Amino acid sequence: MMNHNGIKKMVLFAILAATAIALHFVEGLFPLPVPIPGIKLGLANIVSIVALYLFGPVAALTILILRVLMTSFLYSGFSSLIYSLAGGLLSVLGMSCIWKLREKGFSIISAGVVGGVFHNIGQIIAAAFVLRTSSVFVYSPVLIITGIITGVLTGILSNIIVSRLSTVLHMY
Repeated sequence: MMNHNGIKKMVLFAILAATAIALHFVEGLFPLPVPIPGIKLGLANIVSIVALYLFGPVAALTILILRVLMTSFLYSGFSSLIYSLAGGLLSVLGMSCIWKLREKGFSIISAGVVGGVFHNIGQIIAAAFVLRTSSVFVYSPVLIITGIITGVLTGILSNIIVSRLSTVLHMY
């Protein structure tokens, strides 16, 4: 039987997963006006960072997998599943490494940057395998730069959300 804290945590994970799905959908409505495919703000990644810093790596990974599966089935299909999963898994892995080093001065913004860059690297690697060509790596410099920029933004927003939610969650 699940205790009260277990139920509360499960509900919070469900809310975070639903928020990530909604952010992914909203972001898809307003694509960035750039000529390179795959460049997005990464709003759903904010939820992964928040989950990581409030509940740890397992929570971030769980919510990422739920988001990727649901958004792929609801909105975008199997090819999106491959790219999103490759980028997302590498992103959460990198952010988890930064999270473990947080006592050594690595901030949540650092995690956002690593997450943004690693997500783009994961998608490029997946594209190279799917398309069976290494020519996609020509996009790497631009995707790394955009990963840094979007990572800083998602890191800043995540920092604000984590500081506010941690206060609220510790009240209960």
